[in-house]
This record gives sequence, structure tokens and C-alpha cells, in this order.
Amino acid sequence: MMLWVNLIMDTMGALALGTEPPADTLLDRRPYKRDASLINWPMWRNILIQATYQLGLLLFLLKQGPAVFDCEDGSTHHFTLLFNAFVFCQIFNEFNAREIGDTFNPFKNLSTSPMFLAVIIFTVIAQWFIVEYGGDFTQTAPLTFDEWKITALLGAVSIPVGYIMRQFPIEEDPDSFAGICDGAPVKKSKTGSFLKITLFLLPVVAAGAYQLYDASIANA
Repeated sequence: MMLWVNLIMDTMGALALGTEPPADTLLDRRPYKRDASLINWPMWRNILIQATYQLGLLLFLLKQGPAVFDCEDGSTHHFTLLFNAFVFCQIFNEFNAREIGDTFNPFKNLSTSPMFLAVIIFTVIAQWFIVEYGGDFTQTAPLTFDEWKITALLGAVSIPVGYIMRQFPIEEDPDSFAGICDGAPVKKSKTGSFLKITLFLLPVVAAGAYQLYDASIANA
């Protein structure tokens, strides 16, 4: 399963997104400096918020999944549910990743991205075969239609999460760009700095909140 997860998140994701046709708006953007960070602030926002959602979802399924799906705690069936939900999170998040900035239109111009669609379709079909027929080789157990539907819908929540996170716009660091204003003093935004700090603390706060929730359930 780990090999398949790596293929989805690295190879398949790169193939799907790397073959997207370039947008004309790229010509309006100033070039980056040679020493600019590979991960800009909008990327950090997207990564941290999506990671927080996925972490919370997987922790919930790990702890409460047996009760929700009526399966044995720690069984192959239980972990297959986590695996399936995680994979669908990556599949739907690929639509979010088509646009890094504050624009939310994950399904824009899909007809011009046949490779993207082919990768998504292949991933879904391969995931179905792995879960349903992998057996002992992939350490998976077949799921019911309702379990497929629920785990896919939980993964699809990544799309509205992508919309919500873009309601907190973050500008790229002006020092990352080269051009006619290179070297000019840049006014830093206090609001932007506060939001950046909040983003980095978000996964930690979410994990701590879940630990408190889990402890309260255990003591109840």
C-alpha cells in the first residue's frame, strides 16, 4: 500500500499536474529570483490547511472508525477504510492543486487537460482493484458500496476545504521576485505575518484539540 500511496502523491500527481497546459496569466507574473524559495506562502497555506483536515480525518477514523463502520478495531477492514479515505483525499486535492493562488475553480478547462483526467480515472480504477482484489498481498479487505461512498465523500471534502482556505488570501513574498523593483524597500503586512504564524500553528492546535477530545471520551 505504501508504494501505491507514494505513486499517487509523487509520480501520478506530478504527471497529472505537470502536463497541465500553461495559463496566459503566467505572462503577467514577474519572474522569480534564482534564490527564491521553492515553496511560497500560498503553497504553505494550502499544504498546512489540507494537511490539518486530512490529519483530523485520519485520526477520527483511526479512533472512531470501528464504531462508525461497525468493524473490528485494528482489523484489515478498519485500516482499509483509512487507506481508502486517504487516497480519495489525494485524488480530490489534485483538483485543488491545479490552482495555487486565491482563485478557486478546480474544474476549469478540464477538457484541455486529457492527461490529468486520464491519471485521475486510472487512479480510481487502480484503487478499486487494489482494495477489492489485493487481499493479503496489499493487506486490504473489500469494502461495501456504502463504505466506498462514505470514504469517497470524506475525500471530496478536500474540495470545499480548498474553497475555505482561499478565503484567507496570502500574498507571495515580494522579495521572491526579480524585476524593475528589485532591491526596493518592501512594506511588510502585519496581517499577513499574523496569518502565516497562525497557519504554522494550525496543525499543532488541531492535534492538541483532538488529544483533549480523545481524552475526554476515554474518561467518560
